[in-house]
Amino acid sequence: MITRPPNRASQARLAGLVLALVGAAGCARTNAEKPPELVVRRGSFRQEILLTGALEAARTERVVVPRNPQWNTTIRWMEEDGAEVKTGQKLVDLDNTAFTANLKERRLARDSARSELDKARSAAAARLADKTFARDKTRAELDKAHIEAAVPEELMSRRQWQEKQLALKRAETAHAKAEEDVGAESDGTRAELRTKEIALEKAEREVKSAEDGIASMTLMAPRDGIALVADHPWEGRKLVVGDRVWMSLPVMTLPDLESLRVVARLSDVDDGRVTAGMAARTALDTYPELSFPGAVLEVGTLADETSPRSLRRAFRVRVSLDRVDAERMRPGMSVQVEVETAKLEAVLVAPRTALAWNGTSVRALLAAGGESRVRLGPCNTRDCVIEDGLAEGTLLRAATVPGRRGAE
Repeated sequence: MITRPPNRASQARLAGLVLALVGAAGCARTNAEKPPELVVRRGSFRQEILLTGALEAARTERVVVPRNPQWNTTIRWMEEDGAEVKTGQKLVDLDNTAFTANLKERRLARDSARSELDKARSAAAARLADKTFARDKTRAELDKAHIEAAVPEELMSRRQWQEKQLALKRAETAHAKAEEDVGAESDGTRAELRTKEIALEKAEREVKSAEDGIASMTLMAPRDGIALVADHPWEGRKLVVGDRVWMSLPVMTLPDLESLRVVARLSDVDDGRVTAGMAARTALDTYPELSFPGAVLEVGTLADETSPRSLRRAFRVRVSLDRVDAERMRPGMSVQVEVETAKLEAVLVAPRTALAWNGTSVRALLAAGGESRVRLGPCNTRDCVIEDGLAEGTLLRAATVPGRRGAE
């Protein structure tokens, strides 16, 4: 097969194609390196302020240290922070030495009181039986005396009749005394036994109090949920095994995850920029790709120190969440909150990079050269609202002149 060399027309077409490809590549590189165009536009404007904070539960159940004789105790064991627990599951074991120290003595005192009561009951029953027997005996003698005294006087000598009447009086007196002895014994026995019963009840209460105290030092979950270890009151950390804790101090909490909200800090230098009702958007530091809309619930009226060793002060800001991700969200998670402090529509907006601040005035740098003095409205990190001095569509250039910086 014979191959013919390309003619001049083919060579020209090939050379033109190569030049076109080279030119297109050069144009593409030039366009890619060209900075974005700065222009005054009309549109919407949003101003935001960024706050940092953490999640908290509006509703939570606290597991606290119970009453104990020493008012304080030590943590011996704790469930892991963030563990899922069921109702009645053990959460915390506290040192119960204050209750167990004298439990044995209290049980011995209770057993002794019970034995004393049993002995008193037996003795009282025996004495009452003796008194009752004596009374019954006098009753029989009285009945006999009644029969003998009922014989007419004509049937016996006057002396015999008088002796029978006297015997009847003696039998009545003896029986009455026996009845009084039985009553007195019953009353005395009742008082003695009641004293012994009171002593036993007291001993039993002391034993039960100690046993209940021992049981109370094991803290159980009041419901199903997530168990979170409470913070130490002044050391800025979670409680751990071995810490001293005192009565009524929370050692664990079970938050209601559906009631999660945000508590953020607003620096006192930004006082007045955030008010209740402003729209907000919350992002978790752990999951920054997730965003949760909400609104500002309230802003504190007093600025507090951000920490005991800091001079900075901040207002407490509470933010609601329109929805809660119970699978990922946990109280104490750090978050960032964008609060929308201003939203304007159909306003003139200019890029901040094309604005220069000099003294008390702000000037826009024109792309055609020169500057134009402008009056600004609110600004955000990217743009500023132009209230006067520029028209829509005006081309600007970046502020690169030494000694000047973007408008604040």
